[in-house]
Amino acid sequence: MLNSLSLRLRRILPLRTIVRVLAARAGAAAARLRPIQERVYIAANRDGELRGNLAEIHRALQSHAPALRILVDVQATLERRWIPLISLVAAVFRIALCSYRVASSRLVIVDDYFFPIYPVKKRPGVTIVQVWHACGAFKRFGRATLEAEWGADQTFLEWVPIHSNYDLTLVSSASIAPIYAEAFGQPVETISAAFGIPRTDALLPSPRRDAEERAVRERLGLRDGRTTILYAPTFRGADLKGAAAPELLDIAALYRALGSEYRLILRLHPFVKSAMRIPPEVGDFVVDASAEPDVNEVMLAGDILVSDYSSIIFEYALLNRPMAFLAPDLAAYERERGFFFDYRTGVPGPVMEETEQLARWIQAKQFDLQRVRAFAAASFDVMDGRATERFVSGVALPALRGEPIRIPPTATRQ
Repeated sequence: MLNSLSLRLRRILPLRTIVRVLAARAGAAAARLRPIQERVYIAANRDGELRGNLAEIHRALQSHAPALRILVDVQATLERRWIPLISLVAAVFRIALCSYRVASSRLVIVDDYFFPIYPVKKRPGVTIVQVWHACGAFKRFGRATLEAEWGADQTFLEWVPIHSNYDLTLVSSASIAPIYAEAFGQPVETISAAFGIPRTDALLPSPRRDAEERAVRERLGLRDGRTTILYAPTFRGADLKGAAAPELLDIAALYRALGSEYRLILRLHPFVKSAMRIPPEVGDFVVDASAEPDVNEVMLAGDILVSDYSSIIFEYALLNRPMAFLAPDLAAYERERGFFFDYRTGVPGPVMEETEQLARWIQAKQFDLQRVRAFAAASFDVMDGRATERFVSGVALPALRGEPIRIPPTATRQ
């Protein structure tokens, strides 16, 4: 049977993909030989530590159910750049292992694309929840990028139906549920904003937020009271291996214009592995926070956000602080990636093409916070600081008891 499947796959898919599909199916098949284990499998397609939604959920599960078995997996399944054959073997083993864990765990929680879930038929009794790493619906993703340079093609999708098998997907607003349903190829009834977004709990006003802001400012050496500008662009490139930082901000020019009253915090996208060049003449004007594990904490240190096409703007809006957008390559980015709304009118701040424009805007201090508040209100249905608690009590614990998840109906706001 496997030989027949392999022959059919080989006619239409690259060998590497065939091997990955077979590995996922083998891992899932092995899991079905044993009963489902009463545990939570939290998986992230990155190296390091849990972040964002997964970190908040993991912390809450440990608090609510100390005896609960939680399997955490934060090692990427992406193939490495070193020795191709060894890299492929390691990736195949990882895929088989992850697929086994998915099919043998009562509850699976992911926050991004996770290949081992998709090439197999979901096992009855296993609940899979996608908590997604980004709020809102900004850049095109999932099946909305079909046939794009860096997206999946139709042939791949037939064998690896990306973003399939989810029982529930969390979104920040019911108004974007249809977008996620289309991008994931899932029924809109499984897309819900009713629970809230766990990682936003730490961004809403609270003693916890105040303490975390003091801690991150201290850690980054921001002790002198200067106004901080957080520069957090997204990556450029057709794939994750070639992800690069945009060289669009003239740091030296910004420093000359703003002087000693400001500090610039750099936060590059996690996919970018090379550092951004910092001119030596700017002294202590720049603090590189790209290695900080939690972007939410870095957000707290920024008095002003400068971004381009990063979905960080949704969470940052909850802080009710000013934002500006440095996007001289907007036309090219829109052609290559595309957006779900009109960029120039949809983002909560002015769009600029030059560093000098940005400097003048900062100096003028004429910030439109009403625009930021309106953006936050439109982007989040739930902003009460209890999203994690609601997720644990309404999703995780019932799923672990083998009960179906009760998803409140999605009512799109007009």
